[in-house]
Amino acid sequence: MTTDTSQWRQAYMAELERCAMSLPSDRRAELLEQIGTHLDTELVGVTDDDQARAVLDRLGDPADVVAEAAADLQRPAPAPAPRGPSAGEIIALLLMSIGGIALPLIAPAAGVMIMRATPARWTRDQVRNTWLILAVGLGALIIGFMMATVPNPPAWAGLVALGLIGVIMLVGVAAALYAASRPRPGEA
Repeated sequence: MTTDTSQWRQAYMAELERCAMSLPSDRRAELLEQIGTHLDTELVGVTDDDQARAVLDRLGDPADVVAEAAADLQRPAPAPAPRGPSAGEIIALLLMSIGGIALPLIAPAAGVMIMRATPARWTRDQVRNTWLILAVGLGALIIGFMMATVPNPPAWAGLVALGLIGVIMLVGVAAALYAASRPRPGEA
């Protein structure tokens, strides 16, 4: 016996629409369109009630279909995969650390400039605080130069100068460690 599948489709879609009233209107319209298209495809060539019932049974109860669609709305979007540091970030950190020992203040400043060129990966606070760390090194360098120009410095001045040179060399390392240890925008 042949059957009119449009009656089966209409009944299922009416029940689906009634159950989907709790969904936001855009998601409800999308769901109704998807299911309607699916039914149109599946019911082609169906000639009897048993086949139509089987198609609808495979699709599932309209309330279950709507519950699944509602659950999809409540699931958080997958977090983006964390990406490793870029070549520019690696160069910036190397300049601030190893470069701080080889070329005090020049290499770390270049590293911070590279940090500044990639603002999406570094927060404004990271860049600002790294500049502050480098300013301490610059202050130590200035004090060291001033002490070097003093004729016949006292004995303790040599120790102070040695300490200032150590500070200057470690400033880049401190800046690099600070910048590398902080989470970047988009990272937890």
